[in-house]
Amino acid sequence: MDILLICADDGIAATLPSTGGRGATVLSAPAACQAAQRLFPDRRIEVKPLYGEPRTRFSLLAWMLKPDPDGESAEEVKRRVVDASIRLTQLSKSHGEGSLVGGPRLLRLIAFKLASIGWRGPIVRGFKPGEARRFSFGS
Repeated sequence: MDILLICADDGIAATLPSTGGRGATVLSAPAACQAAQRLFPDRRIEVKPLYGEPRTRFSLLAWMLKPDPDGESAEEVKRRVVDASIRLTQLSKSHGEGSLVGGPRLLRLIAFKLASIGWRGPIVRGFKPGEARRFSFGS
């Protein structure tokens, strides 16, 4: 079982390579919809605000310590990260793979969540546009 996290937004959609072929549904943040369509032209794309970036103006660490009063609370983001991780795990179990195309902050939080429940993959570095990271379950 694999999970692929791809950092993208519609601004870099044209620079991403197209991956043909059928497969599992691809999850996408609204801001990364064009990139997801470019990367996976033959797949169903599930676009939901659930997969969007946390709404905050601070860096990730500062936001966790002192959230923006006009932004999204840590509890709301935590719930979204858990829900997105569950959906990715469901896709991976039923289809052998799961993919999410989104922004760097949410992907990093999801990477940490996946690592905490037994998935193995790179979590130290932050995500950069166009970068993909593969996670696999178990040993």
